[in-house]
Amino acid sequence: MRIAQADELQVNALPVLSAQISESELSKWFPFKLHRLTHPQEVAEPSKAALIRLDTGDYFVLFWGEISNQMILRIPEATNASKFLIAFFKEVPLPRSRILWRRNDARLPRQVAAKEVSVPRRTKRAGTASVSTRTRGTKN
Repeated sequence: MRIAQADELQVNALPVLSAQISESELSKWFPFKLHRLTHPQEVAEPSKAALIRLDTGDYFVLFWGEISNQMILRIPEATNASKFLIAFFKEVPLPRSRILWRRNDARLPRQVAAKEVSVPRRTKRAGTASVSTRTRGTKN
């Protein structure tokens, strides 16, 4: 992931995901200088922003509100939202519990979408049968 120049993205970017992150997480996950925005006609609160390019080549605009600690990611309209999130989560360890909103067409990657991790059930061995004491028509 790297910071991109403003002229590298010439199309409109639409919101894809918002999340709650601390300033220390912001600086750890996005270790480059972000632009400070304070004009009330540009942003609702003092914010930091940057145009970023993932290792896959996908661009996104990051906004982070200094008061709300809310991060908003915006991607080009033509970008597949689910594929973008797969690439994003490979580079940023954002916990699922911090996600506040995502676009309807933006599916989370499996490792992020899982509510809990569980060990798969043991499968039956070939040649074994399940035995039930319940017979048809009777209640046990």
